[in-house]
Amino acid sequence: MTDKSQQKVIAAGFTILRSDDQPSARIKYKDKSHYHWKTLETFETKAARDRRMILLLENSLIIED
Repeated sequence: MTDKSQQKVIAAGFTILRSDDQPSARIKYKDKSHYHWKTLETFETKAARDRRMILLLENSLIIED
């Protein structure tokens, strides 16, 4: 998703999540308050991160990049 399309989606009220492995397993996000990637949570393992992503994505206003 390009930065402009992400801004349109965010302006519509969505939060965008992205999983990341560097420097550690974490979930990053963008929302109306943060148009640049910010760390939401860090995890000990990728499996723990992936389980949390599944739970977060149950919210209809949260999407994955």
